Amino acid sequence: MGKNFSNYLSSAGSFLIDATRDAVHRHEDEAVQEERFNGAVILTEALLEARVKDDEIIRLVQKYYFLSEEESERLMISEKTVNLPCKELQAYLVRSEGYTRDEAVDFIFEKGIPDFLRKNKGYWKLSPGQLLSKIQ
Repeated sequence: MGKNFSNYLSSAGSFLIDATRDAVHRHEDEAVQEERFNGAVILTEALLEARVKDDEIIRLVQKYYFLSEEESERLMISEKTVNLPCKELQAYLVRSEGYTRDEAVDFIFEKGIPDFLRKNKGYWKLSPGQLLSKIQ
């Protein structure tokens, strides 16, 4: 009886250790994937700011972050048409309109500017001041 109970405890302990180890590995994998994606975003933003051609941005993101052409293209379009215009608008609100950074971010999300840019395809080309006038 004592040996069976000992085996049971040993098996339960091994199970818990294995489950914990698996959970830690999954968490580490998720963290690595998130950092990899953040790196691809940073590269895309830098190349857009450097005015590198779209096809070259897609090629470089594919090459260095092992994304598919479709994933690279989707990332480049999202950064170019939504995220960078929002960042430029944030800077404009702070520097030209007297907003604090937090107020500018709140304004952008309260007004639904990311969704507005997704729905109105050509508006990402506007200057921050012009974009602001379209929203108000």
